[in-house]
Amino acid sequence: MKYLVLLLVVVGAVWWLRQSGRGLSSKQPASTDTTQDMVACAHCHVHVPRGDAIAGTTGLYCCAEHRQQCEG
Repeated sequence: MKYLVLLLVVVGAVWWLRQSGRGLSSKQPASTDTTQDMVACAHCHVHVPRGDAIAGTTGLYCCAEHRQQCEG
């Protein structure tokens, strides 16, 4: 009988520690906005992040080859 009580105390303590730790970990730090606009390639219309797009005189492109094909 005393082992059953001891087991219940240990399980209760573990449960309590997990619950108290969950409250601390649920607070997330303020995250910075890392999203980027997606733009379509003027040649093949594949969407790429604006930061990865290659600018040309007639639009944005997904790669240098597409820029060269469209701009000659």
